[in-house]
Amino acid sequence: MPVLAAVIALHVLLLLLLLWLAPPQPKGKPGSGSMVAVNIAAPMPQRARPQVQPKPRVTPPRAAPQPEVIVQVPDAPPAKWSFGDPALRGFDLRKLERAEPQAAQLAGANLPNTPVVGVAPDGSKLYAAEWQREPTDAELAFYIKGKGRPGAYGLIACRTAPRFKVEDCKAIGETPGTGLGYAVQEAAWQFRVKPPRVDGEYLVGTWVSIRIDIRPGE
Repeated sequence: MPVLAAVIALHVLLLLLLLWLAPPQPKGKPGSGSMVAVNIAAPMPQRARPQVQPKPRVTPPRAAPQPEVIVQVPDAPPAKWSFGDPALRGFDLRKLERAEPQAAQLAGANLPNTPVVGVAPDGSKLYAAEWQREPTDAELAFYIKGKGRPGAYGLIACRTAPRFKVEDCKAIGETPGTGLGYAVQEAAWQFRVKPPRVDGEYLVGTWVSIRIDIRPGE
């Protein structure tokens, strides 16, 4: 018992000592009007953002025009003539002789004359035609198909033209009732005929007689 009383007394003395050492409390009624101190940290200064400078626009330099390259060919043959050559003044193409009759004369010098078979529409001689190239069945079929039976014919007179062509063709005969004369005349633009040959010379522009006969199967 004496020990318990001593422990209690010791605790009481310790409590009184703590109360005596405690700081004095401020007077006033605590409530909503009391001030409360709050420490607010000062704002940190913001770092200035570096401004991005726009890159200057670089314009590519224009390429300088390249000089024209002139290639010189050694030992090149000189030009025969140039436009505006004084040597060509007074030149008249119509006065030149045509080479075609000269070549024709050499080609037909040793050949017999083309026979005369009648009178042309203009009253001149009408010569028998000689094919330079015979017309094909395909060239004639469009014009003469169904125009007559085998053995029928169409006859035309044409004036020869350069390059073995014919022109001014006229129907001068046919199997009666067939219309083949006009049909052959329409197809004549495809014909290639040699001009008549007289004394070794080919006469372009003279008249020839062309006959087309219907063969079996046409």
